[in-house]
Amino acid sequence: MNKDYLKKFLAYKVSDFEEFHRKAYPHAHQRTHKSFRESLRRVEKIYGKPLQELNLCFLQDAKETFDKFKETDYSHQTNISTFCMILKILKLLGVPVDEYNKFQNILNIESKKNQITREEDLKDKLGFLPPFQDMKDVLRDKIDNLSESVSFQDVKYLLIVSMMVLSVPLKLLQYTKMTIKFVNAESNYIKNFLLEDIEGNYFVKSGDISIKINDPHLKKLIKLWINEFNTTKHFFIQHEDAKTGMNNKELRIALNNATKQYFGETLSNTDLRSLYMKNLMDLDPSFKEKVQLSELLGYKNTNVLELHKV
Repeated sequence: MNKDYLKKFLAYKVSDFEEFHRKAYPHAHQRTHKSFRESLRRVEKIYGKPLQELNLCFLQDAKETFDKFKETDYSHQTNISTFCMILKILKLLGVPVDEYNKFQNILNIESKKNQITREEDLKDKLGFLPPFQDMKDVLRDKIDNLSESVSFQDVKYLLIVSMMVLSVPLKLLQYTKMTIKFVNAESNYIKNFLLEDIEGNYFVKSGDISIKINDPHLKKLIKLWINEFNTTKHFFIQHEDAKTGMNNKELRIALNNATKQYFGETLSNTDLRSLYMKNLMDLDPSFKEKVQLSELLGYKNTNVLELHKV
C-alpha cells in the first residue's frame, strides 16, 4: 500500500501495533488486546513472514486478503475474526472511508455466508436430534442413575451440558473461570459466578443477568458436584487437582465430548442456545416475552429470534 501517510507503519512489528492499539483503546479489556495480538500473529503465519516484512500487503485488496485466508486450515469463523482485526488496523491508521468500506463490504458478505452455514448446519442437526424436551429427559435420567462409582470426568461432562440444557444457556464465555459464592442472593458481583444463598438456592450470575436454577435434577447434580467432586472455589474445573477454572477452549472441548456422548452428535454452545430458543419460540411467546428472552440470551434485537424458527 503505497500511501505516504502509511510509510512509518510499514516497519511496525506485532509489538508496535499492539502498543498502538493499547494507546488507542486504553480502557479495553486485556482480553481485547490479547485477541488483537493473536490475530496479528495469525496473519504472520498465513503469509509466512514477520509482520514488518509484509509491507502491509494484507491491506491492499480486501477480496484477495480474505481469499488468502481461505487457503489456510483456519475455520471460516476464525478468518472472520482475523479480518475484523484488519478493519481495526484500518481505523487505527486512518485510511480513507472508501478504502475502509471495501473491507467492510467483504466482511459483511463473508459474515452472511457464515450465518447461512450455521443455520443450515443447525437444520441438519435438528433433522435427527430428539426434541429438546427429550434431550432434557435424557440428562435427567442420567442424573437419576448416577452410581456411587461414577467418575469425576463423567460428572463434569454431565454438569457442563446440563447447565446449558436444563437451565437458560448463557454464552460459553460467561461460564469461563466461573467461581462459586456462598452468600446472599442479592449480592452484586462483577464477574461470573454460581451463587448458593442461605436457603440453598442456586443462581447463575453474569453482569446484570441473574438466573435461578429451578430444575430439581440440575440442583441435585450441582450439589453432588460441589460436595463430593469439587472442593475448589471454581465451578468448572478440568481435573480434581485444578488450581483455576476451565478456560474457553477447555469448556468447548468438554461440551463437544459431552454432547456426543449423550446425544450422539457434537453440539456447540451456540447450537444449544439455538435449540433452546427454538423450543421457546415453538411455545409462541408474546412480544414482551420475546424481548426479555432476547436480552437474556444476549441478542441485540428481536429480529434475531426469527432465525430460530427453523
